[in-house]
Amino acid sequence: MLRRRLFFMLLLNTLSATQLAPAYGQSSSAGVSISANFEGGRLGQVTQVSNNRWQCALLGETDSENRNRQASWYYFRVDGSKDQPLTIELTDLVGEYNYRYGTIPVSAEIRPVISYDQTTWRHLTDDEVQWNDADTTLMLSFTPQHNTVWVAHLVPYTNQTLGQLLDTYQSRSEVELDTMGVTPEERPLLLLTVTNPEIPISQKKVVWLMARQHSWEAGTSYVMEGLIRYLLDSNKGRTLLDQMVFKLISISDPDGVARGGVRFNAFGHDLNRNWDYVITKEMPEIKAQKQAIKKWLAQDHPIDLFVTLHNTKADFVEGPDQPEGHKLWKEMAQSLSMASEKGLRVMKASTTAGKPGRMTVFQGLWSEFKIPAFLIEMNVGKVEKPNRHRTVEDWLAIGPKLAEAVKIATSD
Repeated sequence: MLRRRLFFMLLLNTLSATQLAPAYGQSSSAGVSISANFEGGRLGQVTQVSNNRWQCALLGETDSENRNRQASWYYFRVDGSKDQPLTIELTDLVGEYNYRYGTIPVSAEIRPVISYDQTTWRHLTDDEVQWNDADTTLMLSFTPQHNTVWVAHLVPYTNQTLGQLLDTYQSRSEVELDTMGVTPEERPLLLLTVTNPEIPISQKKVVWLMARQHSWEAGTSYVMEGLIRYLLDSNKGRTLLDQMVFKLISISDPDGVARGGVRFNAFGHDLNRNWDYVITKEMPEIKAQKQAIKKWLAQDHPIDLFVTLHNTKADFVEGPDQPEGHKLWKEMAQSLSMASEKGLRVMKASTTAGKPGRMTVFQGLWSEFKIPAFLIEMNVGKVEKPNRHRTVEDWLAIGPKLAEAVKIATSD
């Protein structure tokens, strides 16, 4: 048991080790300062326009071809503005997606969140946010109640957050923590197995779940945490562990999460593309994840379902036209706050026809191994049910529903 505990501690400490983000966004004047030099922080140039009014550009990221710019993450800290009306104009928001220019992931539809302790967060209200369509800018106007306030696109979920969660369960016999490989910055790529070890794998269904291929999509890590807590802390969840093996990748891009990245790894590669064309040195994350899947299959273990979790401006399920996907969509749409009424979206063979290195994980796994692999996108904007932006509690609550949905999706 001591050896197991030391292994857990070594992995979690390495995962949480942070190379601080570059000192972008450092600016101060008359006692007010704005910075992003902490784990997960990200912001571009900061300019003071007038007293307590600031213009903050989003840093964004481009890929290895200097294309597909994404500006869908910001996370910064404001000091010295207690009880003073504060106006922050977010600029440089326009990007490119799948080689199509003009995407704007930060918009009026998505409400920023603020916190005074990085634990309790709230969305800004309609009165505190103003969209300027002509200039493509988002204006935040609020009065901080404390001297320090953090502002983010979504509620952040860092490597440290995951480490604290896994530390809670390190003594549980149902939990096995392995490393699939290391990232370009030598962080471990963690694979968590959750099941009842006393029941043979041959008697159980096997489900792989993956989150944070894109580091900005923090909502998906909260869903994974909700699922883990459900499996290990509830009677219904523990019953599932007698019937199923859960292979969980809670953070697929720990480097990106640490530096406040957006969509690409240290070499400019999208970790939800390139599943058909892996450059080992430049894509060690994908290489390690594929190798872990191949190793599992080589041991004559099945993969009855593979699900990758993502965030966008809509709710839907996408993948091959297979029974597992139709059942997964039905359960998610019926049991969750998902505005997904049109059924399973049948995937294309690749995101960019005729161009190597453009297959997503679910496209690649279906093409190469015929694994029934699917995407679940979850809305970061206002959702119809319950008619608000999702809170941390809402994201966590999706986890148990997902656990039950994958059970039904894999049922005979």
